[in-house]
Amino acid sequence: MSRPTVLITGAAAGIGRAIANRLVQRGARVLLWDVSAPALEQTRDELGDLARAEVVDIADENAIASADMTTWRPTHLVNNAGILGKKRSWLDLEAAEIERLLRINVTGPMLVTKAFLNARALDTPGAIVNMASIAGENGGAPGFAAYGASKGALLALTRAMARDLAPDLRVNALAPGIIQTAMQTGAPGGAANAEAIPLGRAGSAEEVAGAAEWLLLDAPYTSGEVLRVAGGRR
Repeated sequence: MSRPTVLITGAAAGIGRAIANRLVQRGARVLLWDVSAPALEQTRDELGDLARAEVVDIADENAIASADMTTWRPTHLVNNAGILGKKRSWLDLEAAEIERLLRINVTGPMLVTKAFLNARALDTPGAIVNMASIAGENGGAPGFAAYGASKGALLALTRAMARDLAPDLRVNALAPGIIQTAMQTGAPGGAANAEAIPLGRAGSAEEVAGAAEWLLLDAPYTSGEVLRVAGGRR
């Protein structure tokens, strides 16, 4: 049985980068996908020989299909890439903007999963983690309905994938709350809204990465579940 090789989308910064770092410390190899070439290169250089990086836009079906997954065949997948979108009132919604968000947050993970299934190594037990959000359960903050809808769809996809891909693959989702990342700066209240969190503080990317590591490598009888990493917030 070979060592785990984990494909991580949105891996150049934030939660994706923290997951990659934690997995490399465990001895796993990581395939890093992101749209930001400079950040991706820096992350790869910091992680060393156990990391390979490729610029891949998961909103582009051709880019996903042409990405290299043969040099290192993945055994595990983290569908982490996603966008928050702009704050919009219901009267200001724009179809093109909604479609772009859904393309990245819902269609992208589906197409990445398809590519992963076609390429994955079969000699190592595998797992998939989808990065959802508590917004998928509570609808999200006012003005971010499309984001909440996309994460709700990802939760439904997680349950469908867990059913369809068993017993060969375990599939679970993480539902972070307010996490201190660059993406969070675009959300209303941001990390300063600690009074809404029972534990009294925002979470860290490293804490989400710890949950991802457990679901990927240390939870052999856990599938179809949603694990909140939200400090008690719902």
